[in-house]
Amino acid sequence: MGETSEHVVADVAIRRHWDAANRALIAKMISELAYEQVLPIVELSTPCVFDDFGALGSEQQYDFALDTDPRGRWTFLAQLNLWGQLLIDIDSLTPPDGVRMEAADLLLAIGPALGMDDARQAESLEDLFNTLRADCELIEAHRQLTADRAIGLPEAERQALLDGHPKFLFNKGRRGWGLEALRAYAPEYGERIRLDWIAILRQRLHAGGEPVDSEYLLASVLDDDALRELRATLQRRVKETDHAVEEYALMPVHPWQWQQMLAMLHVGDIGRGEMIHLGSFGDEFIAQQSLRTLTNVSERPGAGSHDIKLPLSIMNTSSYRGIPGKYMLAGPDVSHWLRVRAGDDDEFVRAGLEILAEPASAVLEHDQYARLAGAPYRYRELCGVIWREGLTPRVGEGEQALLMAELMQCDADGRPWLAAYIDAADCDPELWLTRLFEATLVPMYHLLCRYGMTIIAHGQNLTLILRDGLPHRLALKDFQGDLRLTDEDFPEAADLPSTLLEVTVRLPADKLIHDLQTGHFVTLLRFVAPLAPAVGVSERRFYQLCAEVLENYMARHPEMAERFAKFTLFRPRILRLGLNRSKFLHDAEGASSRMLPDMDYEIDNPLALVTRASRPFGPGERQQSQGKDRIPHE
Repeated sequence: MGETSEHVVADVAIRRHWDAANRALIAKMISELAYEQVLPIVELSTPCVFDDFGALGSEQQYDFALDTDPRGRWTFLAQLNLWGQLLIDIDSLTPPDGVRMEAADLLLAIGPALGMDDARQAESLEDLFNTLRADCELIEAHRQLTADRAIGLPEAERQALLDGHPKFLFNKGRRGWGLEALRAYAPEYGERIRLDWIAILRQRLHAGGEPVDSEYLLASVLDDDALRELRATLQRRVKETDHAVEEYALMPVHPWQWQQMLAMLHVGDIGRGEMIHLGSFGDEFIAQQSLRTLTNVSERPGAGSHDIKLPLSIMNTSSYRGIPGKYMLAGPDVSHWLRVRAGDDDEFVRAGLEILAEPASAVLEHDQYARLAGAPYRYRELCGVIWREGLTPRVGEGEQALLMAELMQCDADGRPWLAAYIDAADCDPELWLTRLFEATLVPMYHLLCRYGMTIIAHGQNLTLILRDGLPHRLALKDFQGDLRLTDEDFPEAADLPSTLLEVTVRLPADKLIHDLQTGHFVTLLRFVAPLAPAVGVSERRFYQLCAEVLENYMARHPEMAERFAKFTLFRPRILRLGLNRSKFLHDAEGASSRMLPDMDYEIDNPLALVTRASRPFGPGERQQSQGKDRIPHE
């Protein structure tokens, strides 16, 4: 059997773009590790010039060498942004004499300095190689696609073109997937996925919200013929067991998860007749950026009303992509609570906040693994489902939905999609950005200050809805594990559901604020702001607009002055979050819990830098931290 055309095309893309993908990844490695302050030597060859507010400096030459690598110095041109991050001119990167321009060689050179042993380096190399392969194919996909054309594609196709998590160096590791699985299930390939279905004894399921196989949920992913065939299959298969049809619940599973995990590790449930594999049925889906969430792309009436989130036991970015059962069960209650608040809180109504509710969820505990509290967490997150309202029915005439991560994306010529969206709106760029902050940042900050609740607001769980090209409102989703609460009792949140309170981490104000400050500003806006000069808005002005929107919001609510002081976004120095070194040293294979990032108070706050001349410090804004800390997730 000869090579398939897909294999040939993929190999051509890798050969064509190998050098470019490596150069880009090396620049990202140097930039992010220098930002996290974990490279052992980073020196400026010449002074860097800033304006009075520390705005983007002129391009200067930098170099660095490693105590662990005596072969010489890397040199490059870069600018420093307001965060103290190096924005590297990729074409200027020059390795030491005799050193290949390959990211894998750089990782081996810096690994010992980061404290990585051979095992951690080997695992990281696997993630690196997988990321480079995907990057080569993404570069090929972008090769003849301008930003202006890209933003006109359907939302699901745009997601398939995104570069992925901006902070994690090796953000497409997908450890556990081979080539065929990548092509079948990774978003950049855009392949259609049909769900597998299993029947589970209801008494074995822990469920939240409505029954997981409610008729209207099944009808959203199965047409009449498919549902009839699925039920008939259950009728036939149940005769092989000691149970009746009505004792079983129907549940979708990811086809890879069934083949690689459930069919093998849940063989006891199969043997006892408590789990029945029914086959592949229903509508076609494609994977979102998060891999686990699948969007219905069938065109029949009624399709697309719900997305489905399913566990995947693969290692990607920082963790195995299962779903902790305790969070799954709280999702329906908390999303309903947020939906009610979105409808009766004047500030949320003003912003048009959308909540993509989770009407039903269920998790199946493995009978034996559940008893091993110290076992790797991935064995406790094998089987479950979350039904989530889809976005398509909520996007009206003249509207367009985009994942916020799109605002960090550039085309092959370096033109930001952000610029394309602003140009398409045919409006003043400052107006567009102001509307962006009003639609997104204000409701998230209001959620924190009014209710003491945060959602770690990164680019993949926030969807911006444009109306006539302008930012109009925000859609929030994904309430498992990314939601935390203040350790104080706010009267406005007195009716929070008990299912949420039982499983949610509660943090003091100075820690909770960083779900917004680090989760949104550092993880998203840090990468969007340097693209704003493409539309004539400096990085400094970008954050000034952000500050003005926040100050206007606070001026509308003088009764919340004490809360604004407690959760200030204008403190001069803020925690720096370090993800990559933590991941490099984390034993993901054997860990009983997920990785926690290192954090410390070592960076200037851009919001404080751009407002310092015109704004006095508020209460508590001069507070400094004492050394390193960690913010718990569970």
